[in-house]
Amino acid sequence: MPHSVTLARTGRFHPAAGSPILRRAVLLWATTMDRMDLISRDLVESLAQATTADEQLAILRSTLHVELVQPDHRFEPEAFYFVIGATSNSLVQTHSPAIVDGQLHFRSCMHDAPMKPLSLDRIQAAIERQRVYSVQHKPVDPAERDQILDVGSFSQLIDAAQRSGLVPGIATIIQVRDCEFRLGRYQQALQLIESQLQGFVGRAAQRTQQLAREDLDIASGRIRMSGRELQIKRQRDRQQTQAVDRARTRFSRVVEGLRTLVKRGL
Repeated sequence: MPHSVTLARTGRFHPAAGSPILRRAVLLWATTMDRMDLISRDLVESLAQATTADEQLAILRSTLHVELVQPDHRFEPEAFYFVIGATSNSLVQTHSPAIVDGQLHFRSCMHDAPMKPLSLDRIQAAIERQRVYSVQHKPVDPAERDQILDVGSFSQLIDAAQRSGLVPGIATIIQVRDCEFRLGRYQQALQLIESQLQGFVGRAAQRTQQLAREDLDIASGRIRMSGRELQIKRQRDRQQTQAVDRARTRFSRVVEGLRTLVKRGL
């Protein structure tokens, strides 16, 4: 691997790719997923298996927008960078603020731990040797995205979820449609929708059990209903069941679409 600014001298960069320590770091990293939506768990695992900088860059480029940092680059807070070191490479995230007293402050994405700050002169030397890359979301291509999943699918889910009466978190789905999905934050969108789906499935199962208990009580005479009342109940239950089934279908459509977007790195 080409040599570069000796960032590894700090002793805080993660070990060589593929090492046991790095693989253990993947597990630690999972606890930070909520605030590091840009970098998925699968991506970190893939980086851990790679053995060269070229392989790691190829992995990053498969799902993210990666470009060389230029000499006039301004380091933003909480931004992600891939740095090629003398003996190992690092995926890092800057602190907020990023620069304090002429030093760049950042943390390891692999270890979820602060790293020793580096002077801007040392960072500049690495940039001049083309060893520092910015890592960002790929620009959203609405046309390509909409072939897989569009805003209308979310609107249909919102309508079906409201009609089912089993999704109290409608506001979360609206937020995902209007924010995470439109901005291309598909990993975070998937996590939020899957959480809503999990709650919906649990409440739907409870409803099914409740209906079964009611049927038993009616059959045993513990609940007395006239023929007309029973007919109205059956019709109401069927309509509710149809609404629940539609919501389940809409959830599946959105979840599968988001999974595809995450997998393809769109």
